[in-house]
Amino acid sequence: MIEALLSGTTDPKVLAELAKGRLRKKIPKLEEALEGNFSSHHAFMVGNILANIDYLDESIARLSEEIERVIAPFCEEVALLSTIPGVDRRTAETLIAEIGVDMSRFPSSAHLASWAGMCPGNDESAGKRRSGKTRKGSKWLRSALTESAHAAARTKGSYLSAQYGGIRGRRGSKKAAVAVGSMCARTSTPWRSTRPR
Repeated sequence: MIEALLSGTTDPKVLAELAKGRLRKKIPKLEEALEGNFSSHHAFMVGNILANIDYLDESIARLSEEIERVIAPFCEEVALLSTIPGVDRRTAETLIAEIGVDMSRFPSSAHLASWAGMCPGNDESAGKRRSGKTRKGSKWLRSALTESAHAAARTKGSYLSAQYGGIRGRRGSKKAAVAVGSMCARTSTPWRSTRPR
């Protein structure tokens, strides 16, 4: 419909007939909605926006090809990380980009979670427990782990989903996301660890 508008078609009935799928049930309402004044200025502005979207789509496609080329030597690790609930291919690529694949630099999975800034702080004095703010870590890694925690919370019947539900009831959804993100970091460590346990 937008392309028809840009090419100069302004008849609401003709435009409404271009509807596809479930939108076809709403043709009378579409005709009403398409009544209006679509000038050449509007066409210019919409054409500009669509050209910008096309440019961004091409940029994303080029960047995706480059990521595929660079991540190719680590396809086994990407596949292994993708088996974790809530971790998709893009998140696995982010984890490898931010952490690397050599886990020998981290003595344990808890050290990795701490380095990523996904562990709560411990601020207690005189029997009073104050804010347990998390420390600063890689913002890209943190956002990837938090995103995977939210995705894991929506998977049915998984351990991470159960943990998220339990923590969310007691502490709230944001703290639950950080806790489950920390668990995601801990489960993502053992793919190439050379250090004995």
